[in-house]
Amino acid sequence: MSRNNTPLLLGAGAIGLLFLAAAASSPTARHTARRLEEKVEALITDWIPTLLRKTSEHEGQFWSVQANLDGNGVSYGILQWTQKSGSLGRLLRAMAAADPVAFGRFFGASWAKVLDVTGRASLEAVDDVSLWAEPWVSRFNAAGRWPAFQQVQSRVAAESEYMAGAIEIARLLGVSSERAMVLCYNRTVHQGPAGALGPAKRLVAWYAEDPRRRPAAANDVLAQYAWTCAAKFRRTSAPERRNYNDDGNIWWSPVPAEWSELGVGAYAVRRVAVAGVWHAVTGPPSKPWSLYDLIVKRSSNILTDPTLRDAAVDLGMGRRAA
Repeated sequence: MSRNNTPLLLGAGAIGLLFLAAAASSPTARHTARRLEEKVEALITDWIPTLLRKTSEHEGQFWSVQANLDGNGVSYGILQWTQKSGSLGRLLRAMAAADPVAFGRFFGASWAKVLDVTGRASLEAVDDVSLWAEPWVSRFNAAGRWPAFQQVQSRVAAESEYMAGAIEIARLLGVSSERAMVLCYNRTVHQGPAGALGPAKRLVAWYAEDPRRRPAAANDVLAQYAWTCAAKFRRTSAPERRNYNDDGNIWWSPVPAEWSELGVGAYAVRRVAVAGVWHAVTGPPSKPWSLYDLIVKRSSNILTDPTLRDAAVDLGMGRRAA
């Protein structure tokens, strides 16, 4: 099933299970469960499927597996949930709960050990084999092609802390278009909810110092937000230490060129030569990639995407505002 089937995959999962469980309970519980189910059904009618589809274009397909990228163990699925962060473990538990028979079929006799290891955010091997090696990679790949597990991925992505963080950022910045939500969600997935919220708070504080700084156009606010997110990974003086973080999987490197600044009213970027500029980079030491460049380029693509709508959407229910 392709990523374009995402709209068909939302709306079931935990809420649906809650509804079924409540059906045998009291009328009040059934009413509450039905309201929750209706809320999820409302979410699938509008901008959230587009948001998930656009995000997966950058992150991966349902069956995509990255092998120990940046020391994070397995990275998996449409949001590249990672083993080291614990997000993969939460996803796999939801998959196992949704279809335990299929989960056992795909992951074999050691399926419970897989849940245990990933649930503890551990990188330890299962059956003496790392989860980013065979036969586990093929098993993750096959599981990602199972419709019930694709449905779980879509639900978890829609109900995740990344979505809550994106909504919080959009409300803080005062932007609520489909384009804004795609950009904010892209940032929370890439930088984490807290890491993406910090630049938004700094930008809002900068506006508060002089309200004339805030652009009139919402997309200009988005461009300034994206630039603020990228700026933390760029500097114009030599760093005091090579490592960007304590883990050492991100480090500073001088660069001869970069994507141009996201400016007000000018969202398309181009490669420009630079001197004395350092970027925070990650990836294989033989071929690292710039976090600054990644943010600027992705944000430019979102800001110039003609398929995204600029009309306001309802951040509470996922419907277009009237």
